[in-house]
Amino acid sequence: METIVIKIGGKAAEQTAELAALCDEMLILSRENRVILVHGGGAEVTAVSRRLGIEAVFHDGVRLTSPEEMDIVDMVLAGKINKQLVRLLRTRGVNAVGLSGSDGGIFTGRAASAPQSPAQTRTGEITATDEQLLVLLLSNGYLPVVSSTSMDAEGRGLNINADAAAFGLAARMVASALVFLSDIPGILSGGSIVQALSAEEARALIAQGVIKGGMIPKVTASLEAMNGGVQKVIIGHYKGAGSLGRLLEGKQGTRLWK
Repeated sequence: METIVIKIGGKAAEQTAELAALCDEMLILSRENRVILVHGGGAEVTAVSRRLGIEAVFHDGVRLTSPEEMDIVDMVLAGKINKQLVRLLRTRGVNAVGLSGSDGGIFTGRAASAPQSPAQTRTGEITATDEQLLVLLLSNGYLPVVSSTSMDAEGRGLNINADAAAFGLAARMVASALVFLSDIPGILSGGSIVQALSAEEARALIAQGVIKGGMIPKVTASLEAMNGGVQKVIIGHYKGAGSLGRLLEGKQGTRLWK
């Protein structure tokens, strides 16, 4: 069986009709593959923080998670969003189980450096991954749903970027495919979607400024994941029933390959 890692953002988790269709496709996919779902949910964290009187702070697009906000990150990501996804998957016939990076040491990390109060930030980066719990669950017919929260060596909570979590797990599991479902249809060049890019072509587009902004770290990390054993990375938008299949077949989105 091949391993496929699917990463969705918090916005995708809120689109009930499309998410239900995705769950149906994941049920079919999981019959012949080992499937892992990784999710974020930063927009919902920001909304809940604001309701509780905490304003989110960002630096270069990265959330600087305070210890107080870390509690909210845990509640929203490992709690609300994770369990919503598990419930929906199970109602569609998928034997899902919800986890965070802390469970079984799936991924652990350390606090990332921050421009202010580095000792206080709970925004983290991964230092180690362990696939044993995932392998145990997958081998027994479960589909792991993994939130991007984790912990450091001292047991303190960490807010890990969900993209980084997906890259790390896909590489550790030597996944045949890593699928990023985002708000964009794929990598664009001249207003058109680039259907397939080799690693060399992707680096050239970064150098030419075609791939820019927030897409640069995603593509760069994709190349690193492929160096770690992931066969291909697919970036695209889920448009409803059949989209996941089309993405995996290269008929939709952008496919990065070695």
